[in-house]
Amino acid sequence: MRATTLALGAFFTVVQFYTSLAALSPTPPVGFVFASPSVALVLVAILVAATLWSLVRLLPEHARLDATSTAICAAWVGSAALSAVLGVDPTSSLQVVGMMVMAAIFHLAFVRFAREPGVVRGVIGAYIAVGTTATLAALVMFAFHRPAALWALNNGRAAGFFVTANEFAAFLIAFVFVASGVALGRRGIARTAGLAAVAIGCAALAATVSVAGWVGAAVGAIFFALALGARRVAILVAIVIVVGGAVFAIRPAARHNPAESFDRLRIWRSGLRVAELFPLTGVGPMGYFRIYPAIRPLNADLPGTFGALHPHDAYLSLAGETGAVGLVAFGYGWWRFARTMRSRLRACAKPDRVLGLGICAALVAVLVQGIFDTIGVVEMAFVWIPFSALALGCVAPHARSATATVAS
Repeated sequence: MRATTLALGAFFTVVQFYTSLAALSPTPPVGFVFASPSVALVLVAILVAATLWSLVRLLPEHARLDATSTAICAAWVGSAALSAVLGVDPTSSLQVVGMMVMAAIFHLAFVRFAREPGVVRGVIGAYIAVGTTATLAALVMFAFHRPAALWALNNGRAAGFFVTANEFAAFLIAFVFVASGVALGRRGIARTAGLAAVAIGCAALAATVSVAGWVGAAVGAIFFALALGARRVAILVAIVIVVGGAVFAIRPAARHNPAESFDRLRIWRSGLRVAELFPLTGVGPMGYFRIYPAIRPLNADLPGTFGALHPHDAYLSLAGETGAVGLVAFGYGWWRFARTMRSRLRACAKPDRVLGLGICAALVAVLVQGIFDTIGVVEMAFVWIPFSALALGCVAPHARSATATVAS
């Protein structure tokens, strides 16, 4: 089981740095990418090795796979595969589907083996340790304005190893809520590590000046507070949202390029146009940038620029790249997840419930941020599938209490 824990932990931690795989992407290079193609290939090799080991462990377990996990993965991966085959660039699209398949294998393996001793502790422990280290490194880069190109391209906002400040914020809002679940539900070393991760993560989130990330975090915090019965905290966060919205209305371009203040509106029009032209199965995963030059509205971003790579809305992105089939699969998967989590949270021990709710809050925050940013199929592959596995596994029926499986 130690080898399985190592494989699952390696996959979950490495996949957090999926933005480094941009070095291998067929899309035009945009922004400052830390990883060279060689480093990106090493990351892919780790993901492949972890996936193969997980698959070997799963093969004898096919009759014991979690029904909800199987349904979610089949819906999401299946819809993307159909869109890839029927899309404008099947070769590139199927590469994305291949990454989704690896994520699905991780999902099935983690949920299946989460009840085994040390699995949850190992995976979440590795995630907190690596995430805290990466976040501290990002804060150091931010403080010293290094690398200079990264600082300049992000208008003085913290981005760390994640190319853009918004992508760093997407990592942080998930990281902070998972760490919060550990801090509130555990004892001893685990609680200390969780509290430290929350403090460092919140400082970094502030330094990203990512409004989309802040909104996602605020909504996630309201959900988490209400789920834990802390209504006063939820009200306080709601007040902060109102005040923050008023401040942003007065000064909307803080640490942003003022020329890009209304970029989202132009980009969203492009996304809507692609969805209208390819309503059933879309243009295929990551096919948006190939079709963009033909549908580009007047005054929209030029082909090859950052605004031309995706519509900067996860749901418009899904609509354009996977069509109605993908949107139906998206809705079904989250409906199935929510129904299962609700029943399992009621039945599990309090420490597990707190951790599970923290992970759910992370997903809520990510889904809200997706309204303003991120690529649908990329989020599905590298965030939704792995983190939904984390949530389902931590509250799996008959699982050992996370008090025993997360270091205390």
